[in-house]
Amino acid sequence: MEPTNLSRSFARLPETAGLPGVRLHDRRHTVVSLLMELGVPPHVGQASPGTPT
Repeated sequence: MEPTNLSRSFARLPETAGLPGVRLHDRRHTVVSLLMELGVPPHVGQASPGTPT
């Protein structure tokens, strides 16, 4: 899937539900924060798809 199309489609979801918009990139930061709180080792989060190596 083209990244621009994914971002555009994702942006419509909260809009359709009447919720404030959040960028897809912001969600990645949320996931990393939650993984850290759960004690997941940093290298596991770095192995997530889309993370540059």
